[in-house]
Amino acid sequence: MKKILKIISTTSIFIFLILGILTHFMDESKYNTKKNRNIILIVCLASGLKYFRMEVNDKNTEIESLKAKLEENNI
Repeated sequence: MKKILKIISTTSIFIFLILGILTHFMDESKYNTKKNRNIILIVCLASGLKYFRMEVNDKNTEIESLKAKLEENNI
């Protein structure tokens, strides 16, 4: 799940950049890229936020398990 979220986030960043470059070289009235860029930006931010939340939760569980092992060894 984390890998999929990371891929979605990275892909949406590339698409956002491509659409940004296209707006400079093409007529804006011909393509509605501003709306599409905003949607892609929201997807990027949401998937990145979810990915980093999952990453922090994984690290917190690892820290808790290491603390438990450390307390066992100190007894």
